Order: sequence, then C-alpha cells, then structure tokens
Amino acid sequence: MSLKYEILKRLVKAANIKKRWAGMSTEELLENRRRENAKNRIPELKDDAFRISRIEVMGFPVLKLIHKERCDRANLFLIGGGMISAPRPGSIKKALRFAKETGLDLYVPYYPLCTDYPLTKAYEMIHETYRVMLQDYSAEHISVLGTSSGGNLALGMVPYINDGHRDTPMPGCIMAISPGTCVETEEEWQRMLELDKKDVAIPAEYMKTAVEIMRHGDGSVPDYMIWLQKGDFTNCPKVTLIYGSDETLYACAPSFEAAMKKYGVDYELIVGEGMFHCYPVFPLCREAKEGWDLMVRRMRA
Repeated sequence: MSLKYEILKRLVKAANIKKRWAGMSTEELLENRRRENAKNRIPELKDDAFRISRIEVMGFPVLKLIHKERCDRANLFLIGGGMISAPRPGSIKKALRFAKETGLDLYVPYYPLCTDYPLTKAYEMIHETYRVMLQDYSAEHISVLGTSSGGNLALGMVPYINDGHRDTPMPGCIMAISPGTCVETEEEWQRMLELDKKDVAIPAEYMKTAVEIMRHGDGSVPDYMIWLQKGDFTNCPKVTLIYGSDETLYACAPSFEAAMKKYGVDYELIVGEGMFHCYPVFPLCREAKEGWDLMVRRMRA
C-alpha cells in the first residue's frame, strides 16, 4: 500500500466516521440525518460541454447531465448514503467528472430516503426515472452504476423488474460498488464481524439497524429489497461487483456470487486488496485512482 493511502486510512479512522452510523437509537439516527439532509442543497453545476438541468420524477429531483454533442448512451448514477443521507455536493461534482470521462449522459436521482419512507418508495422512483430515460435511449445503451446503498438499488432494479414490471426492458449492464445489503445468515454475520475490525467507515452494527430503517414501519417491504441476495435475477444483464477487502459489506460478496451463479448471470467480482468502502469513488491515493480508472473504462466500454 502507498504511504498516501496509509495516511488517508489513519485520518479516516481518527475522524471516527463509524460513529455516525452507530451508538444511537434508530429514531435518533433518523432525526440526525433529517437535520443534515435539510441543510443539504443541490449544487449549481456549470460546464460548457453539458446541458445541465433538473426534472422531477414522482415529485423528487433528478439531475440531467447531457452532453451538448449528441450522445446515444446514458448512465443512471445512484449515489449511496445508507438509504438515509442525500447526495452531497461533492458527490454531484464527482458525477459530472464521471460523465466527462466516460462520455455518457448522466441521470442522478435524489431518490426518496428511508428517513421518511419505506424502501419501496425509492425503488419505485428509480424505476420511473429509468422509464423516463427509455424515452430517449434504448435499454441496451443504458448502464446503471450505484455506490453503497446505491449499489443495492442498482442491482435491485433486476428483481424489481421481475416483480411485476416485466414490461420494462433490462438495462444494458450494471456496476455495483460496495453494494449495501443486510445480513441474512449467521455465516454472513460472523464474516462481517471479522471485517468490522478492519473497516474504518461502516460498522457491522448498522447493517442490523438498517432492517428496521428500510422497512420504516411497513411490514410489506419485499424481502429482496432488504436482503438483496434473495432476489430473482432472471434475465439479469452483465454485472460488475467491486468491493474493498477491508470493508464490512464485503461479507455478503459470497452470497451475491451464489445468486449470480444460480441465475446464470455474466458477472465479475473485483476486490481491491486492503481497500476501504467504495474506494473507486474516492480517488485520493494511487490505489483508489486505479479503481476510479477501472470504473470509468468499464462504463465507457
């Protein structure tokens, strides 16, 4: 590992980011995020190469980053936040960088969060955003990329389509970076507890709390939305899974692999040895920059 990475990891650990996700009751955690989200603003982006606009889908904003030079390919860019934090301005600026480097048009939804809604609402809104995209792009020319809980939503589009929305065509491909899913088995939990000793960002404890958060009092939320490894991946397009080997969510990678194999999905699992949660979208050191470049190449291909 590079010296810059080791310094970065120590700084993150010293900042005790994990404390943001643990040590509070569920309602305290949700109230804390509601206050933070209320201060958050959608940044005003400007770039001469893009037409940047905002639309609403089901009453929620979607940023459109459209190349002025005609492009027939687009990406649905799903930013994570544990299903309770809205995209930060820095993440939106990174989305613009991604659009520039890949040459793809981008749609970035501010999907409904589980601070105020059950997870079904986010799935519905993202599905509707995808259907809006289908008005201008063919399904095979639409890729989906999600980070953390956004990775859950990206992969989850497949079982959602299979769950009563089969009139919607599958996207061309999906990339899920550190997809957040809850622990289903004791084996997963024990793996997660071991990884928790190395993880500097996401505590294992939160992945138990997340079950209650994502239900948001609604017992009808389908199991696959909470335990995505239980989803129906029939007709799933090519999937790329990216994890850091030192993150708690990597505990569920074997379960995702089993699901991909069960449904005959063309998939690839990429693991950044010694790397942290969502490392490709934090290109602050050599190893993470390599992850970013890989992500861009795969989505541009």
